[in-house]
Amino acid sequence: LETCSKSNIRIENGFLSESTFTYPLNKQTEYKCKPGYVTADGKTSGLITCLQNGWSAQPVCIKSCDRPVFEKARVKSDGTWFRLNDRLDYECVDGYENRDGRTTGSIVCSQDGWSDKAACYERECSIPEMDPYLNAYPRKETYKVGDVLKFSCSQGRIMVGADSVQCYHFGWSPKLPTCKVKKVKSCALPPELPNGKRKEIHKEEYAHNEVVEYACNPRFLMKGSHKIQCVDGEWTALPVCIEEKRTCGDIPDLDHADIKPSVPPYHHGDSVEFSCREAFTMIGPRFITCISGEWTQPPQCIATDELRKCKWSTLFPPEGKPARRIEYDHSTNKSYQCRGKSEHKHSICINGKWDPKVDCKEDAQIQPCPPPPQIPNARDMTTTVKYQDGEKISILCKENYLIQDAEEIVCKDG
Repeated sequence: LETCSKSNIRIENGFLSESTFTYPLNKQTEYKCKPGYVTADGKTSGLITCLQNGWSAQPVCIKSCDRPVFEKARVKSDGTWFRLNDRLDYECVDGYENRDGRTTGSIVCSQDGWSDKAACYERECSIPEMDPYLNAYPRKETYKVGDVLKFSCSQGRIMVGADSVQCYHFGWSPKLPTCKVKKVKSCALPPELPNGKRKEIHKEEYAHNEVVEYACNPRFLMKGSHKIQCVDGEWTALPVCIEEKRTCGDIPDLDHADIKPSVPPYHHGDSVEFSCREAFTMIGPRFITCISGEWTQPPQCIATDELRKCKWSTLFPPEGKPARRIEYDHSTNKSYQCRGKSEHKHSICINGKWDPKVDCKEDAQIQPCPPPPQIPNARDMTTTVKYQDGEKISILCKENYLIQDAEEIVCKDG
């Protein structure tokens, strides 16, 4: 056999690029797949060769689907193309759901392309069913994820539960409060925390809404809210103290500093103290602490004669006559008053920056956050206590569940 014939080859869903009818021995030629089809290795074209006993292989063009565009969704697969009947699982980003009202879904590569769009839409919360004496504000038809609903009781009734809830991708959380007409009950001694202790002075009785804080023993990590609250005679759920087995590595090097003697290994909660050498000044906390296998940020030792000065502010009272715009040395403490306010504010010069920042912007006070949410498949967290900006809570999953994103949730801007 010295030639191969075009008639001896049939490419389903494809064609030979050249129009030649016969091909000489060892001739290589290209074939192409129709749109929506690819070769076995995922390309739009391939090569075959005329051999002594005929064509090298029967070309194959298989149905394929390109990687779809994801709208507010993410997938674990990093493939760029998919075969017929391949299934692609996707997950909506937080605060979004698919048409079926779920946060996960799948699409299948079919003869006509993908079976559906991998699209997620912003989740909304509707006004929930409430106690008839409970007032909610702001009132709207629908609420976006992140919106906060605040409550008050009418007719002099007493609120039992959280006074605000937040809309999450899984609905409102925590549970809505109720309004009670009778006197609310006080609580007996709060429960003991295994591998932890209460911070407060012990009392015989605790009033409704009173809060108790806990701390874990050294080498133990807290999961859940560190605050529990007395709610009509019952305490909200305790946190859990889990042994943190991760240790920290070597103490980070700090130029121009000495370390107080310490012995490894360094367990969760262990601290190490630095001191700066003569003619150097410390900027930052002098202790670093081992937290879940990582050291906290170390301080700096800066040459004392290189410390930067802080600039004068128009909010400072005049110094001398006429007022002089002077600079202030490191560690200078300045007090000032805002217009119409009787109390004084204080700032300290720390290496060229005032701490806290010198300003009178009190109108935009940062609001506390509603109580933390009860995340699906997480251990019970029934606290009704508000949290301040920057406060964190570690999440602990129920048995047989693994956490997907960050282990901590943080209160941010209310």
